[in-house]
Amino acid sequence: MITIFDVDGVLFDASKSYHIAIWETVKHFTGKNDIEKKDLLDIKFKLGINNDWDVSIAGIIFVKTDLPLDKFIQIFKDFSKTKELMYQFAKNRNITLPRYEDLIKFFDDVYILLRENEEMIIPKSILEEIRKITDVMGVITGRPFELLDFSFKKFNLYHLFDHIITDDDTPLSNQKKPSSYPLKLFFKNFEYREPVVYIGDTLADKNMVYNFNREENKNVNFVLFDNSHSKIENTSDMVVKTGVELLDLLNSIKEKVKA
Repeated sequence: MITIFDVDGVLFDASKSYHIAIWETVKHFTGKNDIEKKDLLDIKFKLGINNDWDVSIAGIIFVKTDLPLDKFIQIFKDFSKTKELMYQFAKNRNITLPRYEDLIKFFDDVYILLRENEEMIIPKSILEEIRKITDVMGVITGRPFELLDFSFKKFNLYHLFDHIITDDDTPLSNQKKPSSYPLKLFFKNFEYREPVVYIGDTLADKNMVYNFNREENKNVNFVLFDNSHSKIENTSDMVVKTGVELLDLLNSIKEKVKA
């Protein structure tokens, strides 16, 4: 069995780090302090924007359009797929945005001050049990390697994983989730052997798996890790809410293959 994890919202709770960094970044570049953090998270999860730098850009555009949230999501949806499209949307509406590099620097500086607040969602003991039943265990995340490296060293997780793909491995906008590219990249390093499971918590995670299966004629199972921020509605996917539930589900998947 091959088991691949998303990081934020699955392995680590990002609510006290990344989510606050988005909020602080949008406030900084708009000059407004009365912005609802929940609105920014709705933009992230309802539109399936995986990269939090891009979420921050989308949040700045939202604030500067002065539109109701639902209306903004409706008209911005087709422009939310890449940062290039986001900047084009802003240009079309005469909205001034910060340079992407400046936003990244500010965002990362804020995040670094907050990253000690992160806690593991799936206990390490459960990950160790999953490792025992898994032939290959990996990670596909939108985090830059440097920021992932800090957390993996902090919680001593590297020995559990065979391969890790970070934002550094997908430098182009069209290579990031929900593109199938990260999964294709993963399977350049390991032979595809079913069952394969990807555990994620966002629409971007789900669509990455869907796109990979459609393009490669494969059958990666998507498991939704249902947390307080998951916004996938009316899903027919396998759903878990705890590490224990995930371990039980993976054992069940493996037993079905044996049968």
